[in-house]
Amino acid sequence: MSPSIPLLPLLVAVATGLMIALLGPINALLQPKAGTWGLSTVVHVVGLTVSVLGLLLIQRNGFLGWALEPSLRGGLVVGAALGLLACALLLYRGLQQGLPWYSYLGGVIGLLVVLGTVFSIQRLGVANAMTIILASQIATAAVVGHLGLLGQAANPVSLLKMVGLGVMVAGAVVAVRN
Repeated sequence: MSPSIPLLPLLVAVATGLMIALLGPINALLQPKAGTWGLSTVVHVVGLTVSVLGLLLIQRNGFLGWALEPSLRGGLVVGAALGLLACALLLYRGLQQGLPWYSYLGGVIGLLVVLGTVFSIQRLGVANAMTIILASQIATAAVVGHLGLLGQAANPVSLLKMVGLGVMVAGAVVAVRN
């Protein structure tokens, strides 16, 4: 690894690619029961709730460098409480319908993908971050498909696919080092 590429942003970019590859199959678990609009609603309610909780936590610990007005903070607390209630009800209903608990992680993963992408691009640059994220995403998708994880049909990786994956990862290493 090049000394100019810091380890933490590199790991965050790899993790972001991994999460992008897992996001589709996880959302696909929920879609047959919830429908397209239901899936979108669940993903956004969960993501918004986690975002509001994160904002409250960061603000409480002073990382933002400014304090929220008490009325805004109160509104965020009420919003977080209502969001948690909605998430609990959605999860309860899904578990009753036989859905695995992790099928509700799409909103959290989506939020982490956005944060990871922004963090990686700020520290690695657009080309390096996107190269690493894409290579990680495709490698993870190949593993998920090969093993048939998360309800996906097994799609064995052929030798030709392995060669292509190797070339892509080698290209990513060369692109990031230069």
